[in-house]
Amino acid sequence: MNNYFNEKSLHSIDSKGRILLPKDIRGHFRIKKAEVLHLVPNLSGPSYLEIRSASQWKKYCESLRQQESGEKKKDSFRYAMMLQETATVDGQGRILIPQRIRETCKFGETVAIVNMDVYIEVWAKEHMDQKYADMVRAFKELNDRMF
Repeated sequence: MNNYFNEKSLHSIDSKGRILLPKDIRGHFRIKKAEVLHLVPNLSGPSYLEIRSASQWKKYCESLRQQESGEKKKDSFRYAMMLQETATVDGQGRILIPQRIRETCKFGETVAIVNMDVYIEVWAKEHMDQKYADMVRAFKELNDRMF
């Protein structure tokens, strides 16, 4: 079994705001040229970008719809719909990250692309560096419970 959570790579954002999705990630998600991907910034701190295929976006929206009715459900749905953007994969496996999202996620020249098995995360390198300590703690906690 492949360990997809080990697929983190650093990539540059080109002068037009495009990133190259790594070949192994494109293969895992079966991403092809001209495919439309759904982009939603996650602002839970530090901010990062979530990228989902059309089928994963549909599942994500369905999961939101199945939540208990109320203002939190409405706000979550509004948030996802208002901030969501789409990007089309070009022939080289690149997508254009809209300027609004690049600013919201505070992307510099270098980003970390992480395969989360059901969606892709894109982090500002600095944010990923900050998040690393949390990841180490979470891994240790979970690992200690498993063994």
